[in-house]
Amino acid sequence: MKRLRMLVIATLIAGGSIAASAQGWGYPDRDHDRDRDRDRYGYYGNRNYSNARDFGYQDGFNDGRNDRYTGHSFRPTHDSNFRHADHGFYGGDRNYYKQLYRQAYEDGYQRGYNSGGYRGRGWHW
Repeated sequence: MKRLRMLVIATLIAGGSIAASAQGWGYPDRDHDRDRDRDRYGYYGNRNYSNARDFGYQDGFNDGRNDRYTGHSFRPTHDSNFRHADHGFYGGDRNYYKQLYRQAYEDGYQRGYNSGGYRGRGWHW
């Protein structure tokens, strides 16, 4: 009887450590749900929303730099990239994507506009 009890306890301990190590395998499940770290739209790691920040910043930077170069006033909300805010969008919550894109666009626009621009003999950074 004592041996049977020891065998049951050893089996439970071994089974628990195997299950615990299996949970740690692969990608981390940051939001602790069953889908192994997919966001609520089925994408791993919110890649689409990272696109919003990357494309928004780069588009804003380019538009701001271009506005400075062509002599326009500081006007980040007037460019079509800001109004449409869908460059790089491929799925998920479109409104949330646009919100992230526009935030990054304004940051990039300010950086691009204030980066110096063209002053007669080339770009000055």
